[in-house]
Amino acid sequence: MDPPGEVLTEETHQHHRPQQQQRRRGARSVEWTLIFAIIFSILSLLKLEPLARNSVQEHKSEIDHPSQLQSKPDIASLPPATRRTTKIVTITDFNYAHVALHWHQRLISVGYPPSQVVVVAADDETLSYFNKINSNDNKTSIQVEPMLHPSSPGWPISNSSIPLQKRRRRIFASRWIYVLHQLKLGHSILMSDADNIFVRYVDTATFEKSDTDVIHAYCWNFPVRFLSMGFIVCGGTMWLRGDGGVNGPAVKYVESILEQCKWDGLSKLREVDYTNHSIHQLPNLTTTAALCDDQQVMNSKFFSNTLNYIWDNNTRPNEGFWKAEASGKSLVTGHKFKFLDVDTAYRGPVDGCEEVHRENIPSLSNKIEEVVGNGKQCPDVNLNWIAMPTNTITDIPISDPAEDRVLRIKQWYDFCRNKKIMSDLEV
Repeated sequence: MDPPGEVLTEETHQHHRPQQQQRRRGARSVEWTLIFAIIFSILSLLKLEPLARNSVQEHKSEIDHPSQLQSKPDIASLPPATRRTTKIVTITDFNYAHVALHWHQRLISVGYPPSQVVVVAADDETLSYFNKINSNDNKTSIQVEPMLHPSSPGWPISNSSIPLQKRRRRIFASRWIYVLHQLKLGHSILMSDADNIFVRYVDTATFEKSDTDVIHAYCWNFPVRFLSMGFIVCGGTMWLRGDGGVNGPAVKYVESILEQCKWDGLSKLREVDYTNHSIHQLPNLTTTAALCDDQQVMNSKFFSNTLNYIWDNNTRPNEGFWKAEASGKSLVTGHKFKFLDVDTAYRGPVDGCEEVHRENIPSLSNKIEEVVGNGKQCPDVNLNWIAMPTNTITDIPISDPAEDRVLRIKQWYDFCRNKKIMSDLEV
């Protein structure tokens, strides 16, 4: 604005023009300075924002961010203490500790990293056994964890003063307490019996990226009372999703097992604040061990349909031994389940099954099959991932159950691992 009272002539205009231009140049300089400052601030925020977000996630992983803002970190780049991948676990007491050691060695030999494989101990002797191996062998690193907090009244799970059958039920029921705790911490769990034979590497990320919450394997013929269903759930191999939250579908499924086992610590476990626990810290629940036959419990849920299961495409597992993959959902817990086909997860005789009929297995030829030894078939080596042989072939009965398991593993490689069913790729 011009000064008040001044007469505007051509001369005065020319006199003021340089001053006005100078003022405009100064204003533009201020404007450009402000623009550059704003741009720099925005770029700085963009650069720092992912770091800040990752810091929050690592500090408290239960914080939910809008999906469009959340940046999922690369699992491989995270330190072990913050990873939430699948843990491959087996449960053992001291009687089967050397069988669990062989199980660990087989998993490492086919390509699973030691950081992913965990031996879960049911007693102090087993913890000492594996800790001694770790201390004496610099090349061996075995992750070993207690099934319950060692100060819990339920510890140790396995005790020689407890009758054998009751001790077995304590172990197989109480393993679900450990599994439930791990799921609530965010770990997915691949649970395996110690005598399972992993014959090749399958990346567990395949399961993690799926929409399935619980993956089962078929059993062969036990428990007998459930044969009328046309299939039996195997308790020796199972995968459960752990990234669904502390009340996720897989968590609800495991809780239903412990409820049916009448475990007295379930309400206490629900009160645990998992944001304040490290991934290796088991809460001391001051509870007893669980006690039940968990395979009876799992099968009863399908037999009586207490979880209101529905099958995808209204189909159930096909008849016969060589069952195809099947899937469905529970309308009670909301968990989506899947059964692996028998070729992938084989539970049957150590020298193959006499039944040669196969149905709905796309990778196998319906026309050409190589039948091995006395009309028996082994699982397709192109598909087989886990073998769970049910018997040994010997004229002399083996009184030691652990040694019987060791012989099963050796005989599996003699009878079936080198035998082959011809696939479509070879026809």
